[in-house]
Amino acid sequence: MIRLYLILLTFFLFLSGCAQRINPQTSLYSDWKAKLASQNTWQVEGKLAFISPDERQSANLNWQQQDDFNELILTTFIGTRILALKQDVQGAELEYDGDTYHDTNAARLLTRLTGFTIPLDSADDWLKGTVTNESLQVDELGRAKSVVWQSINGQQWHISYANYHQYAGFWLPKSLTLKHQNIKIKIQLYQWYFN
Repeated sequence: MIRLYLILLTFFLFLSGCAQRINPQTSLYSDWKAKLASQNTWQVEGKLAFISPDERQSANLNWQQQDDFNELILTTFIGTRILALKQDVQGAELEYDGDTYHDTNAARLLTRLTGFTIPLDSADDWLKGTVTNESLQVDELGRAKSVVWQSINGQQWHISYANYHQYAGFWLPKSLTLKHQNIKIKIQLYQWYFN
């Protein structure tokens, strides 16, 4: 009988020990959307699929932002770097196919050299789902469902958000789709990091 009590005691101690290891930040901030919009330093990892009538490409992505500096790194599924695109207030730099290229506009540079069209300007807003404009549609929890986004070069993108997960007090997008004419970009986001 004492043996049974010891086993049960050990079991409950184990359960309570496991419960203490869970991240205590599981509840949302009451103003999570405003706090998320003000986050200027973050990193996200995921996967990107670029689909057009002429081609279909996919890659792993690592996107980092720190104030006015951001960097997008695309790699193959075995980890080989495809490109690294950096942008700050001075302009953009693209490392691609063994060479380095410069331009004042990151999206234009990327399109010119790779054929990929991605609305990189203000990506901080549409990637985090904190876009605010008159076309924004939200769900019952205030999360972006869809929005029509106009990039600096005048392209209109329809962005739809499929899934979210709760992390660090925020609702963060897990999957989104961007469409512009006959171009579709599907993005899966696996892991967010905030400083």
